[in-house]
Amino acid sequence: MSRFSPGQRRRAFTLIELLVVIAIIAILIGLLLPGVQKIREAASRMQCSNNLKQIGLGIHNHHDTFGILPTGGSVPWAEFTYSGTTPQTADYQGGSWTFQILPFIEQDAVWRTWGGSAATATETVRRQWIKIYNCPSRRGKTIVNNYCLGDYAAAVADADFWGGDTWTVPANSNNNGMIVRTGARPGRVSLSTVSDGLSNTLCVGEKRLDSRNYKSGDWHDDCGWGDGWDPDVMRWVLTQPKRDAQSDVNGYEFGSPHPSRFLGLFGDGSVRGISYTIDLTTFQRLGDRQDGQVIGDF
Repeated sequence: MSRFSPGQRRRAFTLIELLVVIAIIAILIGLLLPGVQKIREAASRMQCSNNLKQIGLGIHNHHDTFGILPTGGSVPWAEFTYSGTTPQTADYQGGSWTFQILPFIEQDAVWRTWGGSAATATETVRRQWIKIYNCPSRRGKTIVNNYCLGDYAAAVADADFWGGDTWTVPANSNNNGMIVRTGARPGRVSLSTVSDGLSNTLCVGEKRLDSRNYKSGDWHDDCGWGDGWDPDVMRWVLTQPKRDAQSDVNGYEFGSPHPSRFLGLFGDGSVRGISYTIDLTTFQRLGDRQDGQVIGDF
């Protein structure tokens, strides 16, 4: 039976009661949002880790097929090099490791693209979005200068990132990382030449960016995943890794949008988090495949 007699009106909420309800809802939303954000970041980080694992499989399958690791390309903005209409292999390829492993990450059709010339093929391929080359915590498909940008780079372990020359491969330059510059010494690197141990050597990791420029690119993030030897696809272990920020980004660092650590792919195919506070000497040793030094905690 109704508590109200016919004709009796229900009392409306007062303004104070309404404000209290709104305040309670706001508090509940405030409590829920951090949890939702943490769940979203955990999912994105897991996908990022899976991207690197697939990249690792591609690098190992490249090695199993050709007997050598992919190279880092020749110079910035390099055209891909071909034998007839077929892309050349690592020690002759101007394009970087990201192009060279395409057949081994289920992108053979992109790798075999030919438009009548190397220049046309290069331009066409670089426009293609390769999903596993982007960290979902940062961005999805992003096109700048007609090129799809990427979020991963191989490790450079040498005192001079460019080996003394940016636009020409120096004849006597030497690279000590797993991914070396095309045409530089030693030229051909295999897994067996990683004398420090595959589990102790960083191969590929997330690159640091200015968070304001995720969608617009930057001088070190403007030629996309299809670049040659350039900070777009190569980064230095002689610089402290840092989280993405809106300042103090020098373009050569490793880093990521993830809190505390960025993700790195090691030579054995494992993916591990590397702290932003890692000792710089330890970090340098991680990137060198043959220095014979003991690796500390990281």
